[in-house]
Amino acid sequence: MSETRRNQLAEPAPAPPRGDPFAALLPAAAWRMPVLWNRLRVPGPPANFTLSGAELTAATPLGRFHRRIVTLLDCAADGGDRLALVDKAIPHAHFDLMLSEASERDKPSPGDVAPLTGRVLWRTGLEFVRFVSDPQIMAAYGLADGALQLALNCDPDTRDRESVQAAKQFHLHLLYWSAGELAQLAGAAETPLHYDAYTRRQLLDPFGFVGARLVTALLRTLDLGLVGAEVLACDEDAVAAGHRPPGALLRLPGWAVLAEPAFEQLIRRLHRRLTALARLLLAAFTGRGDVPVPWQRHTLRDRDGIATALAALDLPAESAAALEALAAALRDLPPTVLARLRCGSPALRKHLMTLNPPSYALNLFAPGRNRPSAPTAAASAVYLSVQPKLFSGTGGAGLLALDGLPSVRVCRGAGHFSVAQWHRRAALQRAFALHNAERLRGLIGGGCGRVRRFVDCERGWV
Repeated sequence: MSETRRNQLAEPAPAPPRGDPFAALLPAAAWRMPVLWNRLRVPGPPANFTLSGAELTAATPLGRFHRRIVTLLDCAADGGDRLALVDKAIPHAHFDLMLSEASERDKPSPGDVAPLTGRVLWRTGLEFVRFVSDPQIMAAYGLADGALQLALNCDPDTRDRESVQAAKQFHLHLLYWSAGELAQLAGAAETPLHYDAYTRRQLLDPFGFVGARLVTALLRTLDLGLVGAEVLACDEDAVAAGHRPPGALLRLPGWAVLAEPAFEQLIRRLHRRLTALARLLLAAFTGRGDVPVPWQRHTLRDRDGIATALAALDLPAESAAALEALAAALRDLPPTVLARLRCGSPALRKHLMTLNPPSYALNLFAPGRNRPSAPTAAASAVYLSVQPKLFSGTGGAGLLALDGLPSVRVCRGAGHFSVAQWHRRAALQRAFALHNAERLRGLIGGGCGRVRRFVDCERGWV
């Protein structure tokens, strides 16, 4: 950690902004937390490889992915799911990929796909870790001193405003930032108070810290099913110091657990419990546990009614008090306001309209840089963070703890990669797809489709 950043953290916590109704939900540490929300800039694809009109409006995932499909993985033996390894339209890093369920109907959550599909998804994540940790691959693509994360967003029920999970397919982001990209993070960080209220609410979600405590308590009642896995206590000061990411945190005994059936089962059970908790909280606040129809939100109970309903849930006192503070800050959205928001700006819509729970981001990472002498794949401890969302439409691939900073936003589409840079990206993607197909044969056998080649920006992967 730099001396500048150490001095920042030693300073007293600044006062929360006046007039922010959600400020009471956030601990003092949140206001001194170092953030970089405008510095990590990642170009978009070459101008002639941007999404076409037909791709933007296609009715199916395969139609939308079209020129960007690297390979297809059929999991038909256990539920009929199909996964597509995709060259992303607007990348989060020069070297990244997405593995997405690609059936014609939406399958947005870990519970909507077959167990085998989840196992293939997480095994692919593991193989990405192993691939970029290979010293020969590091040398060939300039990956030394880079950083890796895997990110999964789940927001199945928000289908009106901009969402954590815009495309409602179960998918995993495979993310790798080079040392050159991470160099943008050098220097003094800011704090949330440097930003306007619209930005803060999106990137410092009002529900983030209380939600982390609720999810941590939930994890403690869950059978993890993984030897050596441990639920960590919440520690807002450690988050502010950059020692850990925001959210509930689970420490795993290395990356290899991603290949175990028990890991897929854990994520499935976790989603089920998060959904149940979300329904209980929604019912406590509104008297209804069903998902509201698009462009509506259930009417809030009065404050006393919410307090009584929360007391019946037998929550820890600190969490109950924070939820009552949330109730004091929330307001109903009448039909006339919702109608205006529907036609208004995305910024205002995201500022005023909650997401429909459950909404959360999962991130998997190991601290430190990826080096030939200390490859990421060899990490003895891997962390799974669970970040619940209420307002923030930015998912775990675009807002994450990175390189010792607890909150970094990826600013995508900052100019364009050159055609040569895109070909280099495609070469790594194809090499990984070939590596992954070989490792998956034991799981899906002949379900591994042909690995395509990137030809040019007009035709894409063929």
